[in-house]
Amino acid sequence: MALQQPILNPFIPFTGPIFGGLSEGKMIIIQGQVQAPAKSFAVNLVCLNGDIAFHFNPRFDEGRVVVCNTQQNHRWGSEERAFNMPFQPGCYFEMIISVKGHCYQVSVNGNHFVEYRHRVSFQLVQMLQVSGNISLNSISFGGTSAPPPYTPSASIPPAYTAIAATNVGMMFSQPGLARHKVSMKKNKNVQGYTGMTLTNPAVPFQVAIPGNFTPFRKIMIVGNVSLKAKSFHVNLRNTMTGNIALHINPRLKEGALVRNTFSNSAWGSEERHMSAMPFFPGQAFHMEIASQKNSYQVMVNGMVIFDYVHRIPPGQVDQLEIGTSHKCCRHRNRSKRVRCQCGKHRL
Repeated sequence: MALQQPILNPFIPFTGPIFGGLSEGKMIIIQGQVQAPAKSFAVNLVCLNGDIAFHFNPRFDEGRVVVCNTQQNHRWGSEERAFNMPFQPGCYFEMIISVKGHCYQVSVNGNHFVEYRHRVSFQLVQMLQVSGNISLNSISFGGTSAPPPYTPSASIPPAYTAIAATNVGMMFSQPGLARHKVSMKKNKNVQGYTGMTLTNPAVPFQVAIPGNFTPFRKIMIVGNVSLKAKSFHVNLRNTMTGNIALHINPRLKEGALVRNTFSNSAWGSEERHMSAMPFFPGQAFHMEIASQKNSYQVMVNGMVIFDYVHRIPPGQVDQLEIGTSHKCCRHRNRSKRVRCQCGKHRL
């Protein structure tokens, strides 16, 4: 069965089918932002007969409580309430609903939040509904046989915090750039499958890559390009030499996606060919950078956008950097008098 593709930037209220229905192990991943101010929002798992198998309802106007319930034959059952509200008005979030044999498990921003025991068989669920004071970046579906989907962020970016990565590896960012979450992990076919997730680092952003970016590892970036964005960049760097093994630079005004390498104080030849520009102002995206034996493979929104043959051995890459391209002067080295990639600033 074909996997259901992510739904990007859906309008609220949203109602859509869950292809193939629900099965044990399936996950629904919702990333978005709570509006400010907010009264409430709701996520419903709906059966074909109209029953709501799972109603998840954060209420900010009732003492900051999350209400869970089931509706059958147009009648609500007994409420289950949680008072440790994980959502904040004005803040980005990721919510994952994981289907278990006995319950729905809900995590928010990488932390387990609540379990809700089934009152209606999950096998009857066919629809997803989202409504209320919320905007969404993406809705995606995962599970044991699905590829890794997305992730969230928070509104005011504190210093980043490392949390345990789930089997859904991801990152949220707002290139323009404002806020994000990063995940790095090995592919499942590599022994020692591990992951690391970073949440809400301030941008410009740099982080060490544990064990270097060796083959069979991935970095996943999920974000939302700001409406006023002109460009941003993602760099794979070596901290000792300052070399950049892979420079990914979407230039939205030019309609170009520039790739290059910075080595020995000089930029190499640019690569610009692509089938289509995958980044647009105001649009969400999901980028995966996979380190392969001879090249980096970069996917955006589930499609391979380009392969970039190694000019610097990937084992030398020990840092990920994300920022707006006009901030490139941060890398200045006045003694070398070298111009940056945009040609307007000196390194």
